[in-house]
Amino acid sequence: MDRKIADELLVETRENYDGFAESFSRTRNRIWPEMVSLASGRFNAGDKVLDIGCGNGRYYQFFNERGADYCGVDNSKNLIAASVKKFPEAKFIVADALSLPFADNEFDMAVSVAVLHHISSKEYRKRFFEEAWRVLKPGGCLIVVVWDLRPLSMIKTKQWKRLKSFLKSQINIALGRQNFDAGDFFIPWQNNYQRYVHSFTIGGLKKIVASGDFKIEKSGVAGLGMKEGNLYIIAKKCEKKNGF
Repeated sequence: MDRKIADELLVETRENYDGFAESFSRTRNRIWPEMVSLASGRFNAGDKVLDIGCGNGRYYQFFNERGADYCGVDNSKNLIAASVKKFPEAKFIVADALSLPFADNEFDMAVSVAVLHHISSKEYRKRFFEEAWRVLKPGGCLIVVVWDLRPLSMIKTKQWKRLKSFLKSQINIALGRQNFDAGDFFIPWQNNYQRYVHSFTIGGLKKIVASGDFKIEKSGVAGLGMKEGNLYIIAKKCEKKNGF
């Protein structure tokens, strides 16, 4: 994908979430059970945990109740405002996942739920992992969860509108009518906004993580049996050898 187009999509995504932050936040009060399962036992009381793309801060309570030193960041100022309003005692910062305002080796754990699939281009997705690696302490844990947007999964969960949008975009990309990467398409929010997304495979997720200096400990599909499943990666920061 051309960098100019990727930049435009990143800006559009941020503006979209600013635009529908209030209605979005109202529908995001429940924490995903699979996230609790993935994170439990992987951090200790007192550990510094960074929530990259925290949205309305719904995971704050989970980590706070278990004694973690939580910090949430999101590039949507309106979602951060919703987080601060809901949890005024917590630490929330408006920040870009591709340029985190923290020192090297600052956090014991970083989690990111439903963010990576909104980041346009291979270049910027690699930068996402590079920044996560930078702010994690050696041996620190990274958990990344993305929507399961694989075509077969959309068929199984009867996500027909999403599947139609996916297939339309793939045809346009193949014919050179749309300057996107394979797997890119749009998902609407309440018919007023079009959200850019990228459809990952588990193999694709593992490849981008393994291309840097993370050791993959676990990966797979979470939320099986739910209306919408998710793909996840759990990785550990290793010494810098390969680079991104």
